[in-house]
Amino acid sequence: MRKNVYTLFSVCLILFIGIESYAQTIIRGPYLQMGTPNSMVIKWRTNSATSSKVWYGSNSSNLPFTVTDNGNRTEHEVTITGLAPNSTYYYAVGNTSGQLTQPSNNHYFKTSPIPGTAQTIRTWVLGDCGTGDNNQRAVRDAFYNFNGAQHIDMILMLGDNAYEDGTDSEFQAALFENMYEDRLINTVMWPAIGNHEIVSASSPDESGPYYDIFTLPRNGEAGGVPSGTEAYYSFDYGNIHCVVLDSDDTPKDPGDPMLVWLENDLSSTSQDWIVAYWHHPPYSKGGGSDTGAKETDMRENVNPILENYGVDLVLVGHSHNWQRSYLIHGHYGQSNSWNPNTMGIDLGDGRLDGDGAYTKNANGEGTVYIVSGSAGKRGGTISPNEFHPVMYESISDYGSMYMEVTGGQMDIKFIRDNGVIHDYLTIMKQVATGFPPDVSVTAPDHGTNYTTPQAITITADASDSDGSVTQVEFFVNNISIGTDYQAPYSVNYTIPDEGTYNITANAIDNDDNTTQSSVVQFTVGPVTTCVRVTDGNDDAEERPSGTVNLTSGDLELVDDGGLGSQVVGIRFNGLNIPQGANIASAYLQFTADENTNDNPCTITIFGQDSDNAGPFNSQDFSISGLPKTSNSVSWTPSDWLAIGDSGPAQQSPNITSIIQEIVSRPGFSANSSIALVLQGMGRRTAESYDGSTSYAPELCIEWSMAPIAFDCPNIPANIGTPCDDGDNTTLNDMIDANCNCT
Repeated sequence: MRKNVYTLFSVCLILFIGIESYAQTIIRGPYLQMGTPNSMVIKWRTNSATSSKVWYGSNSSNLPFTVTDNGNRTEHEVTITGLAPNSTYYYAVGNTSGQLTQPSNNHYFKTSPIPGTAQTIRTWVLGDCGTGDNNQRAVRDAFYNFNGAQHIDMILMLGDNAYEDGTDSEFQAALFENMYEDRLINTVMWPAIGNHEIVSASSPDESGPYYDIFTLPRNGEAGGVPSGTEAYYSFDYGNIHCVVLDSDDTPKDPGDPMLVWLENDLSSTSQDWIVAYWHHPPYSKGGGSDTGAKETDMRENVNPILENYGVDLVLVGHSHNWQRSYLIHGHYGQSNSWNPNTMGIDLGDGRLDGDGAYTKNANGEGTVYIVSGSAGKRGGTISPNEFHPVMYESISDYGSMYMEVTGGQMDIKFIRDNGVIHDYLTIMKQVATGFPPDVSVTAPDHGTNYTTPQAITITADASDSDGSVTQVEFFVNNISIGTDYQAPYSVNYTIPDEGTYNITANAIDNDDNTTQSSVVQFTVGPVTTCVRVTDGNDDAEERPSGTVNLTSGDLELVDDGGLGSQVVGIRFNGLNIPQGANIASAYLQFTADENTNDNPCTITIFGQDSDNAGPFNSQDFSISGLPKTSNSVSWTPSDWLAIGDSGPAQQSPNITSIIQEIVSRPGFSANSSIALVLQGMGRRTAESYDGSTSYAPELCIEWSMAPIAFDCPNIPANIGTPCDDGDNTTLNDMIDANCNCT
């Protein structure tokens, strides 16, 4: 009796643990950090510790690529690398048991363009937003109504992002819960630290909630000179260089590390636009003054450096209002030292429909300073006689700022919480003339796979409709590898290692117009492709009577509750495997939908012997009647113990021989779909597409264009490879030294 009690307790414990691991809940995020042209950081928080996994791909219905961190934690941070610049990827997050977010058209991220690329860049600027109340939400809603469905490329945060003390719970209310979460899943935040965050954080040792929540570029990961700290940093987006400073908790006297770094960073950038931002305002009146020590330090010690290197725009908060300057240069004292005759570069309104856009003078001088500190807090009324003399406009109203850069034009708007655009201006740079050139990479082909690292020649076509192409510069993974000045345009490149490589080419014409080509991607060495079922007609059950069910909420493999053994069909799209590829390994991965196990259970897996498998249909016997591959694999699965498990027990044996037979067909192509047919006896119950798109069956294939050298070519397999010898367990089966499965 005691033994039976222990057995029951053990079973219950196993079920409890399995269900708990399956019931993970995301309580923060996901949210995006530190985007670059070829990488993205995704962060989220779960209610209990678990592993971390991200699925991603170029289509929300097909996320074939994954990044996994097997360590258990509640604070998850996954970096995806090897991405193409200026490209959109869809994603889902979860753990090794499955996805915790549903793939959707809103769960996406967009990589940055290659630095220097001129295109429309949309930015939302939030200053002093972090109240977590309805005033903050009103500002949010006004901006959302203004922006509509447009993608926002960057969110710049000017400090005081979480009131009153920058605690973790205050950040939760101010950013992640009933606030910006719908935007943070697809747009990167780039914050500056404010005085309220410093209450619970420390910049010298980079500790506290602010530094825990944000992942920022200390090593120049996103462009610019490495700062060695997350307290201040820089990054590039397209043709904009952004500099983020700490005006509160980092020394800012001449010769201090932040100012030395600032000069090195600004002297190193060649971007068209430079935007600097921090928290404390160098110029402000009404609801905040610029006479404090921190404000004075920034004005006297930092502004001269910025203006010496041609910074176009400075953004700050702290004062809970909107204040916007004229185009100015050289005002480093208090307000009574302002001289409009020597310091005012353009004292107009800066509006295209007014006095005209602001433009730097012949010496390259002229900067606009903006206080935008009312995205969550509002100060007292500012009367015109209280305006700081450098300011064209000042208003104490809730609102946020929108900035749009297209080539040589920067448009700025202040959007109040009632949706009114209260202030607007334009800054112009020299505008290129004529039409931009056309350019495309012509070799290698997109999707090419090289068996080993080797020397290759990259070529491009380039032309200009109203002039001539002066040069074509080639980039691999965002690093310049050479420039050709005459057609035909080419460069030699030696591939350093296995991996994924993204090629772009930049063409410049005689009018200095620049165009970037579309990305061409190639791989070196074996490639692993994992795809899930992506449509309800791509997994189906054929009962013994011949009727076909296309909408089942699960897949019985293969006995359907005593009705007899059925035939199951599963089809996979978007594999992008070239004809004739050599398959190194392949397997099916299921997720347990039930923990009922009818034994003995033996499943035989065939492939559909077809160049391009079509979707299943409801015609009787349409699955069993499919032509089958000559190769098949027998699977005797272990018991499935817990609902939601998706591990070795739910993984098929190696089905390399089946996949190899299909991709070797002369009519197979990279666009072909592959279907598998399962039949046999016994039962294991798996999730289907109609039951859960996130846990639908998955096919993983490792392939390359190189011949695979097997120890046992007749099988094919290697000595020590797991296998199935046909008995009731596969736990210890492997290929022995005589090439037998034992």
